Amino acid sequence: MKDLERATGVGRETIRFYIREGLLPEPERPGRNVAWYDAAFVERILLIKRLQAERYLPLSVIKGIVGATRELSEVESRALGALDGKIQPAAERDRPHPPEKLPKLARRIGLPVAELREMAKLGAVEIVVRGGKQCLEGSSVAIAETWARLRGEGGYSDELGFSAQDLAIYVEMVEWLTREEIRRFGSRVAARVDPETARRMARDGIDRMNELIGLLRESSLLRALAVGRVEDDAAGEAS
Repeated sequence: MKDLERATGVGRETIRFYIREGLLPEPERPGRNVAWYDAAFVERILLIKRLQAERYLPLSVIKGIVGATRELSEVESRALGALDGKIQPAAERDRPHPPEKLPKLARRIGLPVAELREMAKLGAVEIVVRGGKQCLEGSSVAIAETWARLRGEGGYSDELGFSAQDLAIYVEMVEWLTREEIRRFGSRVAARVDPETARRMARDGIDRMNELIGLLRESSLLRALAVGRVEDDAAGEAS
């Protein structure tokens, strides 16, 4: 463990956390108090830190790329990493969102600072530090603005029982979907075509799938409303 800490600059508690969360495999344990970590541990830990520092990915997404049960090879993971910074978020193309301090943003969109912090805790937005101040920027600002419109103009108020906690199911489902999409894109596209083609396919795929997911969701909701109830999986299979 001391050798692994020295080689990666990462402390043992963090390494043990990565193992518990499935980002690293269990080491070989030839004895009760002995664990062997081969060179693959060093490479994977450094990749985790790089993905966090350079691509700002949450650990739940990184797990899909480098986790102990990953389906991507090292070549496929590197090909995905080559897309870093090459794909501009849709929310930033027409209207860039520079950093905004939390109190200022909260006042502008009409949400409490505490609710923005709760959104960050759930993984819906990311709080960054700019000039020593906590801010939201980029897509996180766009997400906060959209949520504020839903809460205010949309009528999804505290009085009706709505809160930032309602975002949890969406964050969980989107993170699962992201892991699956990364596996498929990495194995089928990223490592098999040139970087420029991979970038174009990734950007087009994100745009088209965003549209398709919206249509599928709307269609499913309307069918459920027409039936007048929401069936669970077992009831649906029985019917």
